[in-house]
Amino acid sequence: MTASPNQIGSFIVVNLDRASKDAAAIESALEPLGIPVEVVESGRQMRFSTAVVLRVPEQRVTEVMLALEMKGFADVMAYQSGEPGP
Repeated sequence: MTASPNQIGSFIVVNLDRASKDAAAIESALEPLGIPVEVVESGRQMRFSTAVVLRVPEQRVTEVMLALEMKGFADVMAYQSGEPGP
């Protein structure tokens, strides 16, 4: 997936509190919903835990966060990046 420099991107950071949860578990939680994700970083040390960073379609951020929380991922944060409009 190639983004233009002006395109706004949405990212979800999932802090993993248990070793049994990983990027594959995250993808399998979202797959039945038809939500495409791109793992940007897996296993990144953030603060005191391991995190997975996902790129998701901007319009599905809320749905992704809810789905992950319902599957037991308690520490989920969303970020948006990109150039502000004129």
